[in-house]
Amino acid sequence: MKRTKKWMFSASLFLFTFGIFYSCSSSEDSLEPQSELTEDILNKLEAAYFSTDNARVATFMGETGVMVEDMFLTFDEINELSSGNNIPNTEHYRTNNLVKSLPRVITISVDPDLGTLGSNALNDAIAMYNNENLLISFQRINFGGKGKNKANIEVTEFFELESGGFITLGVAAGFPTRKGDPAKGFGINRRWFELLNPSQAEVAGTMAHEIGHCIGLRHTDYQTRESCGQNINEGSAGVGAVYINGTPTGSDPSSLMQSCGPADNLNNNDKIALDVIY
Repeated sequence: MKRTKKWMFSASLFLFTFGIFYSCSSSEDSLEPQSELTEDILNKLEAAYFSTDNARVATFMGETGVMVEDMFLTFDEINELSSGNNIPNTEHYRTNNLVKSLPRVITISVDPDLGTLGSNALNDAIAMYNNENLLISFQRINFGGKGKNKANIEVTEFFELESGGFITLGVAAGFPTRKGDPAKGFGINRRWFELLNPSQAEVAGTMAHEIGHCIGLRHTDYQTRESCGQNINEGSAGVGAVYINGTPTGSDPSSLMQSCGPADNLNNNDKIALDVIY
């Protein structure tokens, strides 16, 4: 999921947008087209309700896959997509796959290039979840570990310029895997820090939103994206859209998991959703 901010001179508005765009100045990660898409790949994406108008092959976190809409999917993930059907008309919901082997401690690390602001914000985001006493909890470890010392979720730094009045804040690498592991991480845009000098609470809210996706939460207004001033159904996206019992079936504008902000804390319904699934 990508969190963006709209900016116009002295005025600004926080926005969350669905997806996994990633742009990086390193030689490893690139959004430049690498090769042509096959008809088979396009058909699988379209069957899962993705628009393929601007789809392109790219690399992200060392893997090759496809940028489609504002998501990044590896070729293996594309092959596992299911057709978009049985989409509920409800609000708080999750993906088909969730984190397994509960209770479980999920390790998480942050790129030192995000500085003191990024480090402190991650501590706050972790506290948001750990304060809920769930069957999953989060523990900080050092960034850059290998093998067993590598964090389950890595928070990386990337640099992407603003475009069309919007700037990308953060992008997630997907949802939990079939094996029951969380998505492997998300990125935070250093350009956001330079351009708009966000508060620690704003950065923590963005990180907590992306962590929510990594453990299986989807946008609470996925069927309309009304919080972004749109009327677009994100569909099941091939990963599922399962209603979470006890949460609203109407609009929930203060949810941290809205497509567009400006929430920077879990609200009561977010907490109910987490308590139900974890």
